[in-house]
Formats: sequence, structure tokens, C-alpha cells
Amino acid sequence: MFVGLQKKANLVFILSSILFFSAAIAGTQFATQYFVAHEAEKVEAVLSKNLALVRSKFEANIFQDTYLADSLATVVTIDPNLATNHWKTIAQKLLSKANFVRNVGIAPNNIISMVYPLEGNEGAIGLDFRTKPEQLKSVLKAKQMKQVYIAGPLPLVQGGIGLIARYPIFSDYPVNKQYWGGVSVVMDYQKMISDTGLDTFDGASISLRKHTIDGAAGEVFYGEESTFSQADVEHIIRLPSGSWLMAAKFNIDELKHIQETKDLSNAIGGIATLLVYLMLVLHFLHYKQVHKASLVDELTQLPNRRYVLNLLDELTTKSMVRNNFALLNIDLNGFKRVNDSIGHEAGDELLKHVSAQLIANVRGSDTVARFGGDEFVVVLRGITNDSSAKKIISKIQQAVEASDLLWYEQRISPSLSVGFTLYQGQETNVKQLLSDADKSMYQQKRGLKE
Repeated sequence: MFVGLQKKANLVFILSSILFFSAAIAGTQFATQYFVAHEAEKVEAVLSKNLALVRSKFEANIFQDTYLADSLATVVTIDPNLATNHWKTIAQKLLSKANFVRNVGIAPNNIISMVYPLEGNEGAIGLDFRTKPEQLKSVLKAKQMKQVYIAGPLPLVQGGIGLIARYPIFSDYPVNKQYWGGVSVVMDYQKMISDTGLDTFDGASISLRKHTIDGAAGEVFYGEESTFSQADVEHIIRLPSGSWLMAAKFNIDELKHIQETKDLSNAIGGIATLLVYLMLVLHFLHYKQVHKASLVDELTQLPNRRYVLNLLDELTTKSMVRNNFALLNIDLNGFKRVNDSIGHEAGDELLKHVSAQLIANVRGSDTVARFGGDEFVVVLRGITNDSSAKKIISKIQQAVEASDLLWYEQRISPSLSVGFTLYQGQETNVKQLLSDADKSMYQQKRGLKE
């Protein structure tokens, strides 16, 4: 049953040995260089993962505060007079929940009339966006899209740099033909950069580029533009409207110390090669013994539950070539009665007897496993229809039930309940396949009782 696995393991070990000694003959220098490259790949993998976390945090921060501010825009849309009369209370509530919002403003007819907090933002009062072409572009874009639009980072009238969420307000919602003005929510760009860890990121040069309003590649607003032409990794940072592009070039200076071990490696390479190879041999022999024991049922010497679960997972994984098979769930009827009336030793012998009969009545390409207790699982390869499966099941039942076990002076006649399900490449999982086969088996068992 496990010959194929053993052959595969032996082949892998032989090939590994050839490669190992080839590397040793070529010299310890080659092995050291390979080690350095291998370590570099691991560091790059960690850096890539951390960059993905930076991107995710960027998106989470922007979306969180943007959607908190959406409630403010909703209030203004429903009743502009209510919003202006209770401006301080409403705006204060928003800022108390947001993490990065610096201030919010309301702009009827695109002229800022109210800002919260007012202190430090007085310069924004009375600003007519039509006198600020760069800001007017984003205001008009939000109006055109009829939804929030993220502008920036850009210089603020009140000083500093920020990201601005533009919310268009229409007086005839939900028709959205009569433009009333807008709500602006200013987020602290530098605080957001620090919170994501971008400005303290080690091991890579990072740059950010925004897309223009028409969707083309825009200016680089963080880092160097050359990073994009030399990037090892690129990530898209998705905004509520639009996106940014993040590029990173790895700078793996931490591995210089590995190069310093080269001389020492050359000196002890021969001894190390021999010791490592001996350790690999011992490890391989131990692995074969432990691995086989972990996949075999101790009583019947059949593959066990772990083995069959791994096999089914391999056969149904999307990365493999499509496999057609029938999955049989077999229950040994009356097994408890044998244990209780004759004894557990007889029960054990009956399990071994049935196991031998099952193996004898399937093909070499099929797999018989003890799933637990008096339950067996059989995988029949290449079965594409119910008719073929039922034919084999009938053969198995007849053979097993015609073969009595002689236990001292008693004759034990085994009886099976067999259910099955077919796998033909459909979208499913191992748990569902086992459940379907189990339900089929219990249907047959109920039929026998009736």
C-alpha cells in the first residue's frame, strides 16, 4: 500500500544526496553563496509580507475615517439647515470617533462657510474653491461621481498637508441633479504615514504614486520616482474612489555578516559536509519510520484516518489534474455484538479478516483504509458513474459476506453496509465528500433494518 510513497521518498533522498555531494565537490564556496541567496530570499519574503501589511493598514485607516464622515454628509443631505444650526455638536461627534480627521468643513455653493475646529483653521472660512483650480478639480470630480472622492495629499489653506475626502451634497436626493455644495473632511496625512509604519520601514526604499483624476499614473508624492523603475514589489492601495500605487526596492544590508563567514566555511567545509550528510541519513531513516507509523492503523496495518484525509485532499485540490473517483463508506454491521458476546479479541480478528478481504477485492490502484472503529473507507480511482461504483460495491459485499471467520469453535459471518459518493471535479471539499458517503451508508443500513 505504501510502496509508492516509499519509492518516492527513496528517490528524493537519492537525488538529494547526489546534489549534496555535487555541491561539496564544487566547493564550500558555492554552498555558502547558495546559503546567502537563500537567506536573502527569506528576508525578502518577510519584507514583502510587511509591505502588504502597510498597504492593508493604509486602506483600513482611510476607509474607516472616510465612512465615519459619511454620516456627516448624510445629515447635511437630509437637512442642511439642521446641520448648520448644530454644526459644532455634529462635527465634534465625528472627530471624537475618527483617528486621523483634523477638521471638517461645509461649503454651500463650493464656498466654505463653516469649519470645525475653527481654531487654527480660520484661513479656510470663505474660501471659494473656484479660486483654487487644483482643489476645484477634486470638488468637481466628487460632484461628477456623486460619491465621496479622496483628494491629495495636497497643501492645505490652513497649513500643512492633508488628504481630503470630498462629499458632494445634492438638495434633491436621490435624484442628485440639484447640486447644493459639499462637505470636506481633512485627514492628517503625516499622522497616517507614521501610523502605518511607512516612515520607519527598514530594508526597503518605498515610494507612493497617486493616479490622476482621469486614472493615469500621477506624480510621486512619497519617496523617489526611480523606485518604480527598479521595484521588487508593487502594491495597489485602494481608496473609496481611485487608488495609489506603492513600489518597494529591497535594500538587504543585514546579510553582510553572512559573507564574513565564508573563510570559516571554507576551512571546516569538508568535516561539516560529512557530519551533515550523516545527520541527514539518520534523520531520513527516522522520518521514514515515524512517517509510516503515523499513517498506518496498528491493528489492521491498513492506511489510517490521517492517510486517507491527506489522500482525499490531494485528489480534490484544484492545483492537480482532475481526478475521478468513488468514495466508499463501509460499516461493519453487528460489530458491537461480536465484542460484547464473544470478546474483543474476536472483534479485533474480525476487523483484520474484513481488512484482508477488502484489499483482496479491489484493484491495485485503489485504496482501503480503516477510518476508525468498525468503519472503513475505500477510494476507487477512475470511477465516473454510479453503475460502475455499484458493481464494485456488490463484488466487495458478496466476497466479504461469503467469507466467514472461524474463531475457535464459532463461525462469525461478517455483514457490511456500504454507501458511496462520486467525485468528478465538482466544487466540494473532503468533509462534504465524507459526509455524503456516510449518509449514503446509513440509508443502506436503515434499509437493512426495515
